[in-house]
Amino acid sequence: MHFKTLSLRVLAEHLREHLGDLRLEGDPDTEIRGAAGLREAGAGQLTFLANPRYARELAATRAAAAIVPPEAERPRGLALLRTERPYLAFARALTFLLQEAAAPPGVQAGALVDPQAELEPGVAVLPGAFVGAGSRVGAGTVLYPGAVVLQDCRVGRDCRLYPGAVLHSECVLGDRVILQANVTVGADGYGFAQDGARHVKIPQVGNVVIEDDCEIGACTCIDRAALGSTVIGRGTKIDDLVMIGHGSKVGPDSLIVAQSGMAGSAVLEERVTLGARAGVLGHLTVGAGSVVFSRAHVTKSIPPGSQVSGNPARPHAEQLRQDAQLRRLERLVQRVAALEAQLAQRPPAAPRLRKPAPAGRKRAGAGAGSRASARRTGSRRTAARPAARGREASQVARRSQAQRPTAGDPAPRRKGKSGRAAGPRKRGAGRPDD
Repeated sequence: MHFKTLSLRVLAEHLREHLGDLRLEGDPDTEIRGAAGLREAGAGQLTFLANPRYARELAATRAAAAIVPPEAERPRGLALLRTERPYLAFARALTFLLQEAAAPPGVQAGALVDPQAELEPGVAVLPGAFVGAGSRVGAGTVLYPGAVVLQDCRVGRDCRLYPGAVLHSECVLGDRVILQANVTVGADGYGFAQDGARHVKIPQVGNVVIEDDCEIGACTCIDRAALGSTVIGRGTKIDDLVMIGHGSKVGPDSLIVAQSGMAGSAVLEERVTLGARAGVLGHLTVGAGSVVFSRAHVTKSIPPGSQVSGNPARPHAEQLRQDAQLRRLERLVQRVAALEAQLAQRPPAAPRLRKPAPAGRKRAGAGAGSRASARRTGSRRTAARPAARGREASQVARRSQAQRPTAGDPAPRRKGKSGRAAGPRKRGAGRPDD
C-alpha cells in the first residue's frame, strides 16, 4: 500500500468536512506519511484510540499523531485529533491517505474486449480480463487480470473487479461497486423440478442487480433469479464466502458477515445485520434494523428491530438465559451423583413383618380394600346386635305367656321317674334350692 504525504492541518480540514466535530491539538505542521496501530506506529505515522482499554498503549506509542475521543489524556509530544467518533474518523483518514496504484486506462495487451462492447473513457482492462459483446463499462472502472464480464452486462463508474471476479450475462453493477477476488455474480440459481424419476433443471432467466457503493467479499456467490432479479441494495457490505440464493432481496446498508447464507427468495429489509455463519430459510423476511447473531438459523420471519440468536433463532435475551441454564447443568449432575453416593452408603432398612392373625380368626384380605371391607362388615354386625337382642326378648316373652296357666285351668301334675303322674309335692321335700 502507498500513502500520500501531507500535513496534519490538511488531514484535519478534510476530516472536518465529513465529521464536523473535530479538534486539533499540537503542531498542525506535523507530517503524516502513513498509518498503523498503537503498538506498531512509528515516526510520521497516524494511529487511533477507540477503546479505553488501550489507553496505556496510547501513552507509549511512537506515532506522530493520534485520533482519540474527547476525554483521552494527551501524552507529551503527541499531536491529537479529538472527535466523538474516532473509529469512523480513522477510516476516513485512511481513505484520504491511501494512494492506490493507478492502473493505466485503456485495453492492455492480453486483454480481450469484444468489438460490440462499450467502454467509457478512463476504463482500464488489464491483461487477461474479458468484456463480452453488448456489455457497457463505466468511466474509471478497473478490470484486473482474470476478471470476466460476459455479454449484455452493465457496469457502473469507478468499479473494481479484482482477479477471478465473474459477472454473468445481463447482470448489473451500480457505481463504485467492488467485487473482490473470485466473486461470482449471476450464476444459475438452484432450481429443479421433479418428474417422478429425474431432476429437471428450471432455466434461470432472471438476473442480478447490485446497487451503488456495495462491496462483495472474496469467493461470495450471488445467484441469478429464475424470474425477475436478485437484488443487493445500495451501500450493502458482504463478507467473504457468503451465499445469496436466487430471487433474494437485500435491503440498503445491510451487513452480511462471512459464511452466512440466504436461501431462495429470502428478504432482508434495510440495515439488517447477519452475523458469521447465520442462515435464513427461503421465502422468509427479516425486518428492518434486525440483528441475526452468529450461527443463528432463522426458520420464521422476524419483525423489524429484532435481535435473535440460536438454532432455531429466538430472541437473544431468551437464548442467553438458556445458555446460562446449560452451563449450570454439569453442577446439577454432580450434585445428583453425590446424593446417590450418600444413599448407597446407608445400611439397608429391615423388612417390615406382618403380625400373625389370632388362632381361629378368619384372616382379612391382605390389601387395603380387604381391610376396609372387614371394617364395613364389622360395623354392620355391631349395628345389627341390638335388633337381634330385641327379637329374642320378644320370643321369650311370648313363650312364657303361652306356658302360664289361666285361672280356670287345673294345676299341672308332674310326672315321676316311672312316667306316672306324681302327687302333690310335700312341703320340704323339694330340691335344696326350692
